[in-house]
This record gives sequence, C-alpha cells and structure tokens, in this order.
Amino acid sequence: MPFIVFEAFHTTILILNKMQKIIFTIAILAGLFILSCTSNNSSKTFKSEKENITVTEADKLLKEGALLVDVRDPDELETQSYDVKASKNIPLSEMENRLSDIPQDKQVILACQKGGRSKKAFDLLKAKGYINISNMEGGMDAWESAGLPTKKGTTSEVNSTEKKPCCTDPSSKDCNPDGTCKPSSSKNTSEINLARNHIEVYCFHGTRQCETCINMKANTKAALNKYFSEQIKNESIIFSIIDVDDKANEKLAEKYQATGTALMVNNIINGKDNIVDWSDFAFEKANNADKFIPEFKAKIDELLKKQNGNTSSIN
Repeated sequence: MPFIVFEAFHTTILILNKMQKIIFTIAILAGLFILSCTSNNSSKTFKSEKENITVTEADKLLKEGALLVDVRDPDELETQSYDVKASKNIPLSEMENRLSDIPQDKQVILACQKGGRSKKAFDLLKAKGYINISNMEGGMDAWESAGLPTKKGTTSEVNSTEKKPCCTDPSSKDCNPDGTCKPSSSKNTSEINLARNHIEVYCFHGTRQCETCINMKANTKAALNKYFSEQIKNESIIFSIIDVDDKANEKLAEKYQATGTALMVNNIINGKDNIVDWSDFAFEKANNADKFIPEFKAKIDELLKKQNGNTSSIN
C-alpha cells in the first residue's frame, strides 16, 4: 500500500512538472506574440512632435519626406497651390469619408489658406485616433509671406519628388534657364519674342534659412506682385525660388554660381543672357521692406527699358 501511494505521488509530481513546463512555454510564446504585435504597430505608426507648426517648420519637414494635405477646395488650388514634393488635396468637406487616403506611418501636415480649416481637419483626425498630424499655422497666406514656393494648378501627386521641366539641361540652346522649353518655330511671333526677351528673377536659398533670407524672398515677391503683376502674368518676368541643396536645381545653381542665399537676375534680350547679381543690395535692404521694395522696383524698371518692347511697370 505505501508503495502504491508513493507511485501515485511520484506520478502526480511528474505531471505537475510537465504542466509547469507547458505553462512556462505558453507564457514565453504569448510574450513573444505581444512583443511582435507591439513592434509591428510601432513600425506602422508615426507620432508628430508638435500639433501646431510654423510654415518654416513645415517646409523643413516636407523636405524630409512629410506629406502635405491641403484641405482647401480644388478651385482654390487652381489659383495657387503649395509647390512641395509630396502633397494631396482632400477638401475639409470630404475628410471624414477619405480617411483611408491619409497615411498614419509618416508625418502629415494639414494646411489651408489661413489655418482655420486645417485646424478643424486636425481636430477631426485627432478624434479619429491620428497621432501623426500637425496643423500648419497661417496657411497659404503665411507660406507666401515667408517667400516659400507656390505654383498654379493642383497639388503634386504623393511621392512625386521629381520636377518635370521639358528640358533636363538648362544650358541647352533649346531651354530657358529655369528648365522650360523655348517655343518651337511653329509658334507665333509674339510667343517667340516673349521667350527671347524676358527677365528672370531667382531667389536662391539653402536648407537653413536666416531671417534675412526669408525677408529677401518675401519682399521680392511682394514687389513683383504689387508693381509687375501684368508682366508676371504674361511671363515677361519670371520669378522662381530655388533651393540650392536640391539636386534637381544643381545645374541652375551652378550656372548662377549660387551656393547659398542670393538674389540673381537675368535680363534675356534676343536670347542672350545678361546676368546681374543683386545679392549685396538684397542683404543690405531685405530687412526693411520700405527701402527694399521701391529700390527693387527701380532696378526692374531699368531692366525693362532695355527690353525691345520698352515695357514699364504697373503703377
């Protein structure tokens, strides 16, 4: 009898030991599963550092791969849109029905015209659990005032990081310096003259921009919009903001010998370049709009007098 009791006790101990091993193994597997799920989730989500950002902060993030979601209506974008590498138009009125179009694995910047609608979009997405979003304060108004790049037409497609000029080599005889094609012989005389005689204004800058650089771009744009809107419209004056650190602008920057902040102007007459460097003037006056804008206007007026059409500014 004692032997039988001992055997039963021994068997029970063995069973308990096996059960402990099984429980221990299950616990390890469960822990690995939870860790794996956590790891997968962390790789699929991104958390923004700030809920509200300035246009300068937005510009830096966009250059690092962030996505801009413009919540304005499409007709507003036809007038003026953000010229950035990756952007998408999702009007505020459609936001709730298009949540699947907004990724959660990268920084998303919400923007509009003044910052009001983008704030509403931010609140909506935050309530839906989005943590990778930031609201750009001031919208297009602040973006433009800072001299950051804009364009006409809709926003660029997501992941479209390449500029698409028709000329890959700005120094080619078939190209304008900004990479656009010169008109072919099949175009009418006025179009040909327009391409041969025009002024190009370039505000060059690097990734890091000081206050003077930002003011130079803003005041240059303000002067052109105020006094030369007609010439900008008919492209007898072309204005561009160029990031010298962007490889796509390497040849253009090399042509103008721009390695950082600079204000360069090319008065093209009969197809020939006449490049002038206004950087010294820009650095001296950029932080004083009352001095910069009238002097910039006078300089442009002087160049226009050299154009065949003797075009003058709009007063």
